[in-house]
Amino acid sequence: MKLALEQLADNPIIDELVFLPAKSARMISVRACSVMFRKPFIEVVMADGEVFQRHFPRAAFGGHWAEARVILETLTRIELISDFSFNPVADRAELVSRVIACRDECIAEANQMFEQGMYAQFLLQFGEDCNQLSAEVEQRIAEARKRLMR
Repeated sequence: MKLALEQLADNPIIDELVFLPAKSARMISVRACSVMFRKPFIEVVMADGEVFQRHFPRAAFGGHWAEARVILETLTRIELISDFSFNPVADRAELVSRVIACRDECIAEANQMFEQGMYAQFLLQFGEDCNQLSAEVEQRIAEARKRLMR
């Protein structure tokens, strides 16, 4: 969910993913790499075949990637690849809980857009990568798409 990811963008990796130029293709994978003689980076593969990289400072990259993995695993179906060893998030359950609460608040906000007939704006809140949406949300997405095609 775009709105939830925006609220979690204090993580620099999530920030880069959220504020990329608008893409119509979904993200297939995000690979994180930290090698000795290069700045750490993520490599993103899009469904349309486009591949791009973003570099990050070395100091906290492992911690940022550990947190970004949990956020992305919770909210998306993007394949996550780690090409280096890192310490996992200390309290994974707490982070997952916080991410789910954020997602649920954002769904409530998006639902207000739907109820006001703002179908295009509603759909902008959900990407092709969303994971674990309720049947009600999936139904609203389908209905908004149908109404916009009329």
